[in-house]
Amino acid sequence: MMERTTIDVGIDLGTTNSTIAVIDGIDARVIPNMAGSTVTASAVWIDRGKVRVGEEAKARALVDDRDNAQAEFKLLMGRGDEARKLFVKSGRSLLPEELSAEVLKSLKLDFQSNTGEELPAAVITVPAAFENPQTAATRRAAELAGLTNSPLLLEPVAASLAYGFQTESENVYWLVYDFGGGTFDAAVMRIRDGLIQVVNHDGDNDLGGKRIDWDIVTRKIAPALTEQYDLPDFDRGNPQWDGALHKLKWLAEKAKIEACRTQAPAEVYHEALCTDASGRPVEVVFELTPEDVEEVGRPHVEASLHLCRKTLEDCGLTGADMERILMVGGSTLNPFVRDAVQSGLAGNIEYGIDPVTVVARGAAIFAATQPRVGGRPKKVEGVW
Repeated sequence: MMERTTIDVGIDLGTTNSTIAVIDGIDARVIPNMAGSTVTASAVWIDRGKVRVGEEAKARALVDDRDNAQAEFKLLMGRGDEARKLFVKSGRSLLPEELSAEVLKSLKLDFQSNTGEELPAAVITVPAAFENPQTAATRRAAELAGLTNSPLLLEPVAASLAYGFQTESENVYWLVYDFGGGTFDAAVMRIRDGLIQVVNHDGDNDLGGKRIDWDIVTRKIAPALTEQYDLPDFDRGNPQWDGALHKLKWLAEKAKIEACRTQAPAEVYHEALCTDASGRPVEVVFELTPEDVEEVGRPHVEASLHLCRKTLEDCGLTGADMERILMVGGSTLNPFVRDAVQSGLAGNIEYGIDPVTVVARGAAIFAATQPRVGGRPKKVEGVW
């Protein structure tokens, strides 16, 4: 077992999914979880007193046990007691940072199981928009997970580090376009004399892939079902159908990912979604095409581009001034999104590194410069 003198491990503690990576030699390697996936759903389910983290917890939070499961709690970090989640069966009440700590513990266990090493510290990423209450909550989550002396690194800085900030020019700008499952962030980066600086940033904490998922439900699947079944007021504002619509959202997300990956239709199927007003079981059989995803996704991508242009204009810049536009976040796996960014910003887009794991990889690269105990950040702004 190797004896590490630097932290070497980076964690992307995401709204929808989280990832852990480690430096092996000169490369950043993503650590898979127990299910073999490089991403772990940022969701917690307390089942008969046992805390479970990951995809099963996400399914419970979205589908059939929402009283005892929670997802997307990163958006509530730093809000104190008003953001507590009561897990009904266990009677436990947890803050967002305590839920985040459970995700970190799960990633820590994956690391230890894969490497045989203990994990006393890691570099953990935070959005550029996080302020003191959110960063303090993230730091507390790390401490609760047993990750002490763990620096916090801005997500756009981490993404830039993953791509390597060496450039032939002495003073250039990059744009980090981060369209994740739950949020959107745009950050203008200045690369000068080997230093990375966040010049400006903007974002929307409610603009992410989940909005596209909901629009697939409300604009595509739900209308098809209401033509076949007796489903009065079948929309999100009606508590009668709340459980059924959340199941459809979960199914829509999976079908969207498949349709974008294969560029072919994907089936949305559920044998017994619910019972309609006439007492008939509702069977869902729907074919989601890549064209459907593009149609419902276009307004949200346009909203992201508007935020990018505003962020650039505030600096007196345009997309054409960017040496690189880095594609970050799972939504940028969609070729339509990439094409829209390329044409909408007239910049040189980069997506050679997996956009889902790029932030964790960059965090690991930075972690290789940090001593395991204490130490000060080196050559990079945006570190706490």
